[in-house]
Formats: sequence, structure tokens, C-alpha cells
Amino acid sequence: MEEQTIDDLTEDLVLQCLARLHYKDILSASWVCRKWRRLLQTRHFYMIRKQLGYTNQLACFLHHTRSSPPDSNSVFKFVIHVFDPMSREWNRLPPVPNFINDFYVSIQIASAEGKIVLICDGRGDLATSLFVWDFVTRRWWKGKDLPTIWPFFFAVGFDSQIFIVVYKGNKSNSVWAYDMRKDEWTELPQMSQKISWCHELKVIGDELCVLNGCNTKHINEHCAEVYHFQTGKWRLVERELEQTIDSSSPYCYTTFDFHELRKELPELKSKFISHFSRVQLGAQSLVMVTAVQNSRHDWEEILFMRSQYGKYERIQTVSSEAATYVLSSCCVEV
Repeated sequence: MEEQTIDDLTEDLVLQCLARLHYKDILSASWVCRKWRRLLQTRHFYMIRKQLGYTNQLACFLHHTRSSPPDSNSVFKFVIHVFDPMSREWNRLPPVPNFINDFYVSIQIASAEGKIVLICDGRGDLATSLFVWDFVTRRWWKGKDLPTIWPFFFAVGFDSQIFIVVYKGNKSNSVWAYDMRKDEWTELPQMSQKISWCHELKVIGDELCVLNGCNTKHINEHCAEVYHFQTGKWRLVERELEQTIDSSSPYCYTTFDFHELRKELPELKSKFISHFSRVQLGAQSLVMVTAVQNSRHDWEEILFMRSQYGKYERIQTVSSEAATYVLSSCCVEV
């Protein structure tokens, strides 16, 4: 009987095997041969891995830094840390090559198709730049610049696309989509109403929601423009303050009672909470609180892992003296 080797397997069977690798072993597997490297970089590999349930959900944080990190020749004022909720390990991504931070006024991260996308708002007449971190090759690559000089508010990823809300002037905004496969930007159809201020951008199911206003009793204007990916059309969703919010509502993410948070976490009672955010990691969520001690003005980032049963567990923050507060965060599935 003729001896069979792994080279005799069909590409589908090879993909089925490779999809079961831990995300940290994918880079090593890509060095085995050109065939494996090519397969690991295909979208088909990512989709099979996701369907089989072998992806890992990581929390990514864009931290502001006081000084430049080591081995960096550029003026580098931020760093990206990745937190693995399974191993509780922190890792830092290498800096973007040839990146000069002084040219940008705001920076955010989002994730799509197992990659991290860094979007930098240009200063003056500079274009908004985009960079992509690939967990397979462990390298940054430069994407196409956004063909507009207007600043953007928020960024969110869905499938292989990144969506951002761009301010167009005269109290109006537009939404642009970046397709990583095509490396191109496209402006979505005009919204049905003028959203004067974007409070949040999020994806619920097969819809993109642009939220206007805040969910507090001090703001009377509450509405959301909702874009359906299949129909390519916008619809306006208005909400009263007394309206009950369910999990399918565009506002379910923005509502949070700080008093309830302090009740669950007594250690926060003596602190002033300036910001709260949450990164969903499967059934768990990583709750991030930016707080200030009453007796001093030092910022402090406090992380808690919240289980599906509502229990909180304090997480050791990244051990980096250079990192201060979080500029942006997202969940990436690799």
C-alpha cells in the first residue's frame, strides 16, 4: 500500500487541521511551507476557524503613553496592548513602522475579520490614515487613506469592513466604509436626517446604528439612524426617555447606572468615575473604569471581568509605566 503524507491531503482537509491551531501557533505554522502560508492568509481559513468555534476573543486597548517605547525612532505617543481573557496574559503589539504621531489629532482602533485596524485622524489638510495588524503574519500593513480631510468620531468593524462617522460641517455627518479585501473606501448613502452629534456607532445583527445624543435626563433629543446592510437603506429610530430598552435596541449599550456599578464594586465608592466602557468577550465582558482618586489627580484604569451571571472579578492591568489612559478599545476574534 502506498504511503500517504500530509502533502497528499486536499486543501479543505489541510484547512480543517490548521483551523484548530491556537492563535499563537498560526505564525509558526505559516513558516512550514508556502502552501500553508497561503492557506492561512485566506478568508476561507478564518471562516472555517470561526464556524468550528476555535477562534479566540481578545481585548485590545489603545493606550496613551507619556514617552516613546523602546526600539522606536518615531515620535510615538500611544501603544496597543492585547489581553487574553483565557490566560489572563497581556501582550504589546510592535509599533507601526515609519509612523509619526505628531501628524495626527485622534486615533482609534476597531477589528474586522481577525485583524486590528488603526485609524488616525489627519491634522490640517492631511488625509485620515489607516493601518492593519495581521495576527497571522504578525505585521502591520498600510491601507488606503480616507479620501476626505474631515475628522471622524467613532469606528466599528463588521465582517471585513470598518465603518466610521465623518463630520462634514454644517452640523451634518456621513458614514464611510473601508473594505479590507478590496482596500478601498466607500461613502454610504446619505442618512435620512441630519445627526448633529454622533454619540456612538455600533452594529446590532445586520444593522449599523448611528446614535445621536446621550442617554441622560439632561438631553431631550434622542434618535438613531439605522442602516440595513442588505437593503442599503437608512431608517430613523426615535426614543423617549421613559421608553423601555431591550437587547435589540440601539441604546442598550449606552445605558448604564454608575450607582449600580458602585453598589456591585465597593472599592469604587471613594473614586470619581470619569469614564466607563465595556468590551464584550463572548459570554463574558471586560468592564473598564477610568477613575480618579479624590485626594489626588492621578488617572487610574481599573478592569473587571464580568461573567454571564453578573459576577465581577478584578483583572490585573497592564504592567507598563508608560501607559496611562485608554484612548480606544475593541474585541478581536482571531
